[in-house]
Amino acid sequence: MRILAIILLAMSCSVSQTKLTEKGKEVRVLPHSKGHGCAVMDKIVGSNEKGSEDLAQNHVKNLAAKAGANAVHFDETIKNGSEIKIHATIYQCEE
Repeated sequence: MRILAIILLAMSCSVSQTKLTEKGKEVRVLPHSKGHGCAVMDKIVGSNEKGSEDLAQNHVKNLAAKAGANAVHFDETIKNGSEIKIHATIYQCEE
């Protein structure tokens, strides 16, 4: 029973990392490294251990929203076996 609880906890953590949150849905993706009227806030890295680029992008958008950013640019995608990491710059842009 204890092992089942640990497995379920681990699964919920991985799902929450990649499921797009309500705030994450509000983060827009910039096509260029800096949008007009945007200020750089930070650099972040999102990841997905199963190799899904979409879920890694969701992770980035969730992290950006958590940091107070409203826009993100995906700078680099790195695949290492089944894991994928996306390096991104997060921005605060005028609305």
